[in-house]
Amino acid sequence: MKKLIGVLALVLFATTLGFGQAKVVAEEWQIPFLNCLTGPIAAIGEFLEWGAEYAAQEINASGGIAGVPVKVIPVDTALDPQKGSVEMARIVKDGLVAMGPVPEPVIMAAMPIAVEAGMMSMTATTSLEYAQKFFPWTVSFLPPTEERLATIVAAWGKEFPDMKKVVQFIEPYGPWPGMADGHVKGLQGIGISVLPPVEVPTDAVTFGPLVVKALEEKPDGIILVCNAEKAAKIIKELKSRGWKKMNHILVFSSADDPQLYATGGTDLNGVQVYNYINLDISNPRWNAFKAAFAKDHKGMAPFSLSPNYYDALYMIKEAIEKTGVTGDPSKLAEERKKIADYCANVKNFHGLLFNWDMKDGIPTNKPNFIFQIQDGKKKLVEEVR
Repeated sequence: MKKLIGVLALVLFATTLGFGQAKVVAEEWQIPFLNCLTGPIAAIGEFLEWGAEYAAQEINASGGIAGVPVKVIPVDTALDPQKGSVEMARIVKDGLVAMGPVPEPVIMAAMPIAVEAGMMSMTATTSLEYAQKFFPWTVSFLPPTEERLATIVAAWGKEFPDMKKVVQFIEPYGPWPGMADGHVKGLQGIGISVLPPVEVPTDAVTFGPLVVKALEEKPDGIILVCNAEKAAKIIKELKSRGWKKMNHILVFSSADDPQLYATGGTDLNGVQVYNYINLDISNPRWNAFKAAFAKDHKGMAPFSLSPNYYDALYMIKEAIEKTGVTGDPSKLAEERKKIADYCANVKNFHGLLFNWDMKDGIPTNKPNFIFQIQDGKKKLVEEVR
């Protein structure tokens, strides 16, 4: 049979492999991953790509998808919405399914192209509020932001009866102001007053005036909604100006990355941080993932979003196998929809850290975690559901 080649698409052959009553005709499932591998967030893009590639290695070692190997195709958008749109336009010509884009500016530019073509592209690292715009051709790996973060921050606030007033430092980037709104809802729900926020300019390099502004309001607690380096520098500035109650500082999940710890050092001791993964969970897959990640990243533990595209590839695998997708180009539209419909309502999906259900593209039962930092390590304070 003539070999069909498409740019970043499926490489297809006739084969004798059968799946259910349909014959799989794919010789190799090629899954494009629109990611930022160069540019300002290349370090994040690298570990997202690493997770997807690790999943592909595991899947192939255990027989592939429906007996056929899978290959993740990295597609660099360099955080350029125009480049992301051009790449997506190429992929939708004959691609079955994709992963990404990353992050929000590229999502907003490129996902409408996937929607128009009726092709699923899994935006596994953005908030529900961004992903939901493009349902049913993507899913969210996170539940509603306000609901989820309100619950987490309320749990943090309940730890400290003396906390009456909280101020937030907010960097106006992507979904972060919306995340800060979720914090407000949670605090107000338990009777804590929220002071006017302090905006952290994206190009800020000094933080003394911002900290002075916040401390003038005499807060009892502080939440940092800004990138990791800025969060660490603000904490150091707070300490230098006499802040003592370090556990009354909460760092949001997006700042929980190596730059926080490298910049903050021991000044972070006692600070609390929330996140969606718990490194101390133990199961064979997660333990192997952690060991492999550390080996390839100079001993570092996986970062907060490291499992997302690992799980995304496994969800695609399950969708293909459970719905009898074949990779037949004559059935492209039909099989794209099968994958999208399955992922939107998958039940008891076996993720890397825990199992969860999807309902209409939204996860229903994922846990969250609050930790306290001590000497560069995190100790679990509370699991929040």
